Amino acid sequence: MISPTTVYAVTGVLYTVVFAALFLWLRRIPEQYRRLCQLVLAVIAVSAVGMFLDAARVGILVVNGTELTIPTVVSDLVAYSVLWGIAALLAGVSRKLLAVAVGIPLLQRLSFSVATVSGGVVALLALGILIGGHIFLIYFYRNRIWAVAQSLPDKQRLLHWKSRNLLLFLVGMIIVFSVLALFGLFDTFVSNVLTQYMNLLIRAGFAGFLFANVTNVDIGDAADGLVDELTGDTGGDPTDPEPAD
Repeated sequence: MISPTTVYAVTGVLYTVVFAALFLWLRRIPEQYRRLCQLVLAVIAVSAVGMFLDAARVGILVVNGTELTIPTVVSDLVAYSVLWGIAALLAGVSRKLLAVAVGIPLLQRLSFSVATVSGGVVALLALGILIGGHIFLIYFYRNRIWAVAQSLPDKQRLLHWKSRNLLLFLVGMIIVFSVLALFGLFDTFVSNVLTQYMNLLIRAGFAGFLFANVTNVDIGDAADGLVDELTGDTGGDPTDPEPAD
């Protein structure tokens, strides 16, 4: 049977190929939109490094007899917070709503890690947070954030709508699979391969979608402002009013 380290190494190579393709694509995107795309490109790079570290058995912790791959956890935390954050930023949300959009996926991923290395009530509570968090995100993006997006130009609102639905579907799919895997429905090899495949699909799929449609963000040079919001470098007057929640 193919070892987990081989699966990690192959996945790292695939991430590298995706990174190279997106890097070449980036040169064709108007300069004012590149910083937003570079943020997603960084997600791919972090994921590639994480896979190679996993393959090299760096950062592996054993908790209650279960391996916890720290590089994978870190790359997931980066990926989900950035991708969900971009989907929210495309709606023109306030900092308060952005914090919720980024914080819930972080909490979900940490809860999943707890569920994988624990058992009993603790594991059930962690799974409850994982599943409940996704249900909350469905409500949050379809109601609070969608209300804010109504003030956007049609093309950008449609871009937000598509990116939101893409993440809700793909992340929901991997949550269902992960819960089934925790209950032993799949053997170790199948579980590992499918996990890496779906993680790659989420990252590469979202990146390709954003690269293909980023020019629909109808804010011209203010595209950099979206990145500044996500990184906390607003560069503006802190007294400026935020969009309505």
